[in-house]
Amino acid sequence: MVRAERLEPRLQPRKPDDPDGDPKPPSEAYNAVLTGAGVTEMEDCKRVLVVEDDPVVAMVMEDTLRAMGLEVLVDLNLVDALNEVEASRLDAAMIDVGLRGENAWPVMVALQKRNVPFAVMSGGDLSELAEEFPRVRMLNKPLSVDMLQQIVRELLASPPASTGG
Repeated sequence: MVRAERLEPRLQPRKPDDPDGDPKPPSEAYNAVLTGAGVTEMEDCKRVLVVEDDPVVAMVMEDTLRAMGLEVLVDLNLVDALNEVEASRLDAAMIDVGLRGENAWPVMVALQKRNVPFAVMSGGDLSELAEEFPRVRMLNKPLSVDMLQQIVRELLASPPASTGG
């Protein structure tokens, strides 16, 4: 009951925008969104893939990267991540190694084949992956927001990832 009372004021009808009772026409910004004007800005935007199976962590990462002006694609599982790598133009990626019992190794190989720079995150041991991907940044979780921003900036400025072999 308390919750309904708190929400009630938000559910009240809005007052008319115009003294005659007619709503104002949509703003230019709203029309630009509807018509696709300004899409070139989004096309020029750097696109970062986040592969993270914890929805809360993924959401924090997404919000942090969007605040940097980046376009962010988030996948919570291996299959979706592989499909995203195949279908999308990516400028960088942040990959959690363990995805609900599956290893993200296929995603890392797919990113590497497409010359997309990426970093790998894990709460566990990354020594074996570090041997296989010597030029890829290996990060222990949890990451601070500042660290995430720094790593992504470095990825976007770096040459493509590759193995040592």
